[in-house]
Amino acid sequence: MIKKIGEIIKKYNSFLVVSHINPDGDAIGSSLALYRALKELNKEVYIENPTTPTPYIYSFLEDFNKIEPVSNSKDVDVVFIVDVAEAKRCGLNKEYLQSKKVINIDHHKTNTNFGDINIVLPEAAAVGCIVWDIFEKNGINVSKDTATYLYVSLLTDTGSFRYASTTPKTFEIASKLLEKGVEPWKVAYNIYETNSLNELKLLGLTLQTLEVHHHGQLAIEYITSDMFEKTNTTAENSEGFVNYARSVRGAEVGVLLREDAPNLFKISIRSKDKVDVSQAAVKFGGGGHKNAAGGEIKGSLQEAKDKIIEAFSFLE
Repeated sequence: MIKKIGEIIKKYNSFLVVSHINPDGDAIGSSLALYRALKELNKEVYIENPTTPTPYIYSFLEDFNKIEPVSNSKDVDVVFIVDVAEAKRCGLNKEYLQSKKVINIDHHKTNTNFGDINIVLPEAAAVGCIVWDIFEKNGINVSKDTATYLYVSLLTDTGSFRYASTTPKTFEIASKLLEKGVEPWKVAYNIYETNSLNELKLLGLTLQTLEVHHHGQLAIEYITSDMFEKTNTTAENSEGFVNYARSVRGAEVGVLLREDAPNLFKISIRSKDKVDVSQAAVKFGGGGHKNAAGGEIKGSLQEAKDKIIEAFSFLE
């Protein structure tokens, strides 16, 4: 399949690259890497995302401002959909996708294999690892900018190379990216050490909501629309907040409930090691990985909390 993608890149001239709603570093990094590498092959390339503007912490990346809102109108031959388990999460409609050659590149085990070509590797630490393999095995040049985007993908989706998904191959790819000129401190500084004052105030309010259940094995925190309004922040300012819930001593699972609309809560779920949270996420219309997943719950804050507590009752 990887060689097949190389043949498609060589054969066709116009491409669209998209990733999932509320993109994280893996979605941003892997999609920008494809965009930049195709551009350097003198292809006609567009990059879109259903959430714009995309998180500002990635604005230091050279091609960040090239990301457009999803339009369902780009006249291209091929659509790359990266880091997306279900096609609907990329914002493109069914009619548009049916008229294109769709390449699905992902590492979520809950992926529905919706593409004409599907490369879904749950063992990959990040989609950026798969994109690197596509470039390397097809002799596609990786410039410093492309390498930086891939490094963002690896760094963020492995929790700075801390998560269990990190393998020797992850470090091998990271090493090769550094050889291309990636500056690790510049990337880490921009992603992790450029918090606004309002963002830190939002974090303070969020930490005050922390509570534990099931003998301390489940930690829940939440953000309401009032908290966003009080701190003049938005959903993008809560990136990574769920990790504080997971970090509670004794907790196996951490959950962040974020109010995205009245009576609609986006849920982010993280586990330390033993618990496969992707199974719980499926119950809430989502999915993900063993240790990182998400979905959404309709209802009041209390109803959302009660459903999460029930979903993890097996922790008792």
